[in-house]
Amino acid sequence: MRDNAETESAVKLYAGTVYGIALAHTASKTDADDVFQETFLAFHCSDKQFSGNDHVRAWLIRTAVNMSRRVTHGKWRKAVPLDDDTPAERFEFATDEQNDIADAVRQLPEKYRVPIWLHYFADMSVRQIAAALRRRESTVRSQLMRGRALLRDQLGKDRFDYEQNF
Repeated sequence: MRDNAETESAVKLYAGTVYGIALAHTASKTDADDVFQETFLAFHCSDKQFSGNDHVRAWLIRTAVNMSRRVTHGKWRKAVPLDDDTPAERFEFATDEQNDIADAVRQLPEKYRVPIWLHYFADMSVRQIAAALRRRESTVRSQLMRGRALLRDQLGKDRFDYEQNF
């Protein structure tokens, strides 16, 4: 188990990245909060030795992706909410355009959604994404290219200029 200072440092450095991944996967603020908490709890309880901050970030990304999959595909999705009239709380960005883009990213298949989110929202390079997701760099580049094409189709060519919107 890690000491509190090490966990707090990781939370300060990588909170946005982990929460963004959780939000991209779950499309629900409540579920993203759960994934965020579970990811950092797993980090705190882990005895794994890390070789540096890049290794910590890669481990947290991989763990957040796995935790998100459990939430979206696991037994939690089969649970019946106590109040059927209460929709899941949706995370809102500052502008309608940002919300539209985030919604479009959330609708992408997972293999495109995660690399797009990490590249544009977490400012990670192709090499860093490949290492974190355990994929080849050429695979990540292809997924980014195909994901952008799907976003362009979904949002319309006139509205979607990924260099300006991201």
